[in-house]
This record gives sequence, C-alpha cells and structure tokens, in this order.
Amino acid sequence: MKKFLQTKETVLLIGGTGFIGKNIIDYVLNNKTNSVYKFIVLSRHLHTERCNSVEYVVGDYSNVNLLMELFTRWKFTKVFHCATSTTPLSSGNNILGDINGNLIATIGLLDVMKHFDCKHILYLSSGGAVYGEKKVSLISENEICYPMSSYGVVKLTIENYLRLYQKQYGINYLILRISNPFGKFHTSEKQGVINIAIRRALRGELVEVWGNGSQSKDYIYVDILVKFIFQVVESNCINKTLNVGSGETHSLNSILDVIKLYLPDLRVKYLDSKITDVKDFCLNISLLKSFVDFEVLDFKDTIQKTIAWEMTNL
Repeated sequence: MKKFLQTKETVLLIGGTGFIGKNIIDYVLNNKTNSVYKFIVLSRHLHTERCNSVEYVVGDYSNVNLLMELFTRWKFTKVFHCATSTTPLSSGNNILGDINGNLIATIGLLDVMKHFDCKHILYLSSGGAVYGEKKVSLISENEICYPMSSYGVVKLTIENYLRLYQKQYGINYLILRISNPFGKFHTSEKQGVINIAIRRALRGELVEVWGNGSQSKDYIYVDILVKFIFQVVESNCINKTLNVGSGETHSLNSILDVIKLYLPDLRVKYLDSKITDVKDFCLNISLLKSFVDFEVLDFKDTIQKTIAWEMTNL
C-alpha cells in the first residue's frame, strides 16, 4: 500500500456536513491525513468549528459564483463530491428538482473545475440505486445499470458526465458505488435502515419495514468505508468505477434480530414494499480489494457500536 503523500493538498469537500462527509472529517482529524490535506467544507449549514486542517464555508455548491470565489482563493487540487439532496424514495416526488439540485449543480461544478484546471474529483455514487434489480449473486462494475428511481438515474448520469469530462477536458475521476453505510454521525430519518431502526427502538417507536423483511443487501460500517476511501485515493487510482461494500449480505429481518439482542423492546410494523427500493443486492468487490487493505469488522460488534453512538445522541 502506497504511503500518504507528504505534500499538503487543498480539497473542496461538498457534502461535508452529511453522514459520510462528517466521518471523512473525523477520519482526517484523527489520523495522519491531517498533515496531508486541508479540507474546505462547503455546506448549507453553519459550522463554527475551526482547525488547521478543516474550514467551513456556508453556501450551496449549485452557486457557480461562490464556487469561482472558493477556487480563486484556495486553488483546490481535488474535489470530494459527497452531496445529494434526495433519496431514492423522495427523488420521484420532484424529478426536476432532483435534476437541478444534483445533476445540473454537478455540471456547474465540473465547469468550474475545468476553468481552474483542477484535475481530480472523487464522486460517491450508489451501489444499489444505479444497478437496479439484478438476477446475479454478485454485481460487478460491468453490469448494465437499470435504475429504478430518479435518484439512481441522476447518479448514473453524473457518472457518465464525469467520464465525458475526463475524455474532453482531462478531469480525472474516481467513482465509488457504495453499498448501505451505517454508523456514527448518521441523522437521516429517511435513508439508512440500520441507524433508523436503532433510533426508533431507543425511542420506543415502531420500526417500519417495506415488504416482508427478507430482502438481503450489502451493508458497510462507515469507519471501514472511510478508511477504504482514503486508501483508494492514496493508491492514485484514477478514472475507475469501484464497488465499495462488505462483500456479504444480511436480510433486514436478520439485522432486526441482531438489534433485538441489545434492544429487546424493538417493535416492527411491515408495510407494502416501495417500487424504488432495490430489494436484493451484493456487490462484487474484487476490484476494490486490489486497491485497499481489505477488512470487515464483526457485524454484531458494529451494530453494538452504532447503538452506543445513537444512545449518546438521542
């Protein structure tokens, strides 16, 4: 595995106050990467935290004038694009809003990168939404994609524009198709079934399950996910699309059974399945393993850690 670079780089992090973005910053502050990178986090939410490695700027990345100001000031060498304003379910309620808020905003970002000759972008895509339902046991990066939601269509379209901008303007991309992450700093009530189930169990609320709970998916603990992100970036992997997951699946019912070991009062209500929900998938992570020191933590242990974090943040 290649050692971390010694030259300080300045990175624009979009989506840095979201679930994965917060974990990226936490990793930077608690590992040797804090001497390698300076992160400028562009967020619509005000943050007063400051340190040598991280600064926060209030704003929306769809604002091209703001992006021009930031690129002029900091001369970014990389962009980490972790932002999305929709979920698979919500995206269908306002497809034009999904397109404008995510696709059009990303095209504007790429144009600014082209203008300032910024040559590297990391994009967090979706390991479930872009593929759709598949009849294979392991889904490789070469599978044809049939998204079942506007969220997935937009993610896939952004991927294709990244490839186009690489061909036409030399902007190198790294696309990570991530499975279902869970763990600390998760706050969404709409996406992320493990954290949501734990949170509702702690509150004494019903956990709603779409379908009969037999759907089996790939889940990845966010600490491992972020470690993989930095290992792939530091391996100088460019112009690749990688699946990022644990390489194993868990049914929703089996996950709820594990949570019940620690929170026995958990109650479940089964509802009709949603058409936008990809019910079963496991990512083929063979390509990922060629770039990272692969490890998977004990699933029960990661559930315990997630419960502990949720308990301290009720």
